[in-house]
Amino acid sequence: MGHARADLAERQSGKSPWMVAWLLLAPLAIWLLLAKAATVMAGFAWLGLTLDESGPVAFLRWAWAFTAIRFVMALLLAHAVQRLLFPRHRLMTVPIAAAIMSVLALAVALVRPEQIFLQVLTHWTTTAGAQFWMVIACAWNDAVSIAILTLVLGLVLTAVPARAQAWLVRAMQVLVVLLCGLVGLVYAYELATGQPSNSRVLIFSVLNAQSMASLVAPEVTPFRVAAIAGGILLAIWWAWRKRALARIPLHAGSGRSYAGLGATLATALGVFVTAPVVELSELERHTEGTLIALVRTVAASPSDEIRVKVLQEYDTNKRARWSSAEMKLVETDQTRRKNVVVVILESARAISTTLHTARLPTTPFLNQLAEKSLVIEDMNIVVPRTAAAWVAVLGGQYPLTNEGTAIWAAENAKTPRLRGLPGALRDAGYATSFFTPTHLRLLNDAEVLDALGFESIFAEEEVTPPNAKRVNSSGPADEVLIEPVLAWTAIQKEAGRPFMTAIMTNVGHHPYETPASWTKVKFEGVSNPALEAYYNCLLYIDHIMASLMRGYERLGVLYDTIFVFVGDHGQMFGEHGLKQMFNALYQEGLHVPAFIYAPGLLPQHRKIEGPRQQIDIVPTIVELLGYRLEGAVLPGVSLLQPVGPNRKLYFSSSIEWTYLALRQGQRKYIYSFNRYRMKVFDLANDPSESHALKGVSADEFAAAQQEMLEWKAHREVSMYGRPTQTYRRARSWKAQ
Repeated sequence: MGHARADLAERQSGKSPWMVAWLLLAPLAIWLLLAKAATVMAGFAWLGLTLDESGPVAFLRWAWAFTAIRFVMALLLAHAVQRLLFPRHRLMTVPIAAAIMSVLALAVALVRPEQIFLQVLTHWTTTAGAQFWMVIACAWNDAVSIAILTLVLGLVLTAVPARAQAWLVRAMQVLVVLLCGLVGLVYAYELATGQPSNSRVLIFSVLNAQSMASLVAPEVTPFRVAAIAGGILLAIWWAWRKRALARIPLHAGSGRSYAGLGATLATALGVFVTAPVVELSELERHTEGTLIALVRTVAASPSDEIRVKVLQEYDTNKRARWSSAEMKLVETDQTRRKNVVVVILESARAISTTLHTARLPTTPFLNQLAEKSLVIEDMNIVVPRTAAAWVAVLGGQYPLTNEGTAIWAAENAKTPRLRGLPGALRDAGYATSFFTPTHLRLLNDAEVLDALGFESIFAEEEVTPPNAKRVNSSGPADEVLIEPVLAWTAIQKEAGRPFMTAIMTNVGHHPYETPASWTKVKFEGVSNPALEAYYNCLLYIDHIMASLMRGYERLGVLYDTIFVFVGDHGQMFGEHGLKQMFNALYQEGLHVPAFIYAPGLLPQHRKIEGPRQQIDIVPTIVELLGYRLEGAVLPGVSLLQPVGPNRKLYFSSSIEWTYLALRQGQRKYIYSFNRYRMKVFDLANDPSESHALKGVSADEFAAAQQEMLEWKAHREVSMYGRPTQTYRRARSWKAQ
């Protein structure tokens, strides 16, 4: 009855269009605030807990550790007490909440005698204030975006005829339901990866839904489903509760209406006000408004002039800066027809291996092998994606993003634009093969391998015995590889053919599962379950590598073979608040282990100095074999040759228009296509990239941005040429 009387009163008196706009957008505003607050809270890495993966007990510990939640819960409890005991005195909520917090602080002081009551309460108040400030700073642009939407909606409601207002209100209620679902989807993505989503990620996921389904399935948890459904249900409930809004007349010329317009306009003008400063660099990426980020990332980067310049250079010179389509190897008097085995280790990050962290017993066998090898201390990837590593490691070219690789695949089918070391060695008389226990149905994996020129490709269907169980969505455990690899090798030895084999492992891929037959090891001092599972994956792979090398020794090919071991990319386990590497460009995802074992050909042990990258491996193998490379211009430098300490390394995220990075010596730049301020790190003094440098000049930022965008354009034209038809996800490369 109460709601009915209120609805009747509203219909009789009318409402300001600005108030109606606020009421329509209220659930979106609430859900944006809740999602951003929970994201910020989950982003406090120093709490050592995540919001949705540690169980109810850990959730309660997490909630207790976040002192701001104590004050929120105290206020909610105080409000309930006030409604029950003092229904006519709303202001009683504040003293009741203060009393509740005082009782809690006193209880803590009694349980822990070393803590004094006033100190406990003061500490809680101080830390809660800081945490509330962080939430406000991160949600600032969300509030501004809602105010702008309200301003626009209010103007539209004022302008449309009265008979159309009801339809507009209903349409907005539906739109708010959809936007709340979208916000929930973004929030669930952030829970899974630690990274803010954007339109590019969402569009890519939708357009590649079939390929992405197997990767998304393990990430589905009840909490993440609730994160998506909660906003939708909130918006539907609110639309039902406020269904009378469609029948309420609007009074646009009243004093209340102008007051509402003034308040809305004042809030919207916050877009021109400097947002509150976020002190923690891990939270800076969350300061961009969720809706603002989705709108801004629909468009491409502001780099049209650079792309035009690069295309003009391509048209003038009739060639790209780098090329490999006509790669061939020419024998010299130094040629040695040694065998080549390249092992690419799934998700192997350098700091998690014994090679780079001696106290960590994750790769004892590989560490022993490295002690007899050329060890590349500073090996880096280019793009955090497995297929991208194949292009860099086996093709010697700068790889593209996922979307870029799709463009390349379409163009390469018309005119070959990439040829790899396997194809060149095959023409030189080598038997070439690729082995992996994974399927090749993800995105353009199959096209990449075909272009590299392997004679034989053995994937999940070819190497997996009947009834073998998968360890993840990609395929079974790597033990299924040993017998097929050695059997193929024995055939080549019997035939007297030199061979080149590339092996891509699978265990180590998210969600870090090992086969049931593997006895898991407890790693001392590791509290993160995902990290410990990952360590077990590395230990399992180390065991597989030991078995493989023993097999090569039994076949008698060990001393006639050059072995290259390298990670495809690293991984994140809470560093910088991140849990996935594919759209992040921090060192945990970029720095990978790498060494070359060639008994009888190379010194027993030597460290390769200087900044290196996966693109350096092809020139190195060519030099070790004594061939001369012709018909190709590659960007890499042989690891056997020196490089300067200030060599430039370029990086790109795997999703288009999200991140680029540039490293020159120990100075590193991470660029987000102007979504927020470029980050600059000094890796020599801050190897963990904990503190972005301050006081960097605008000129330095501009020069770094220009350098990265030019590299991006040259990389693309080198792989695409000039595409002959428009590609809807990369309009910048349409035919001109």
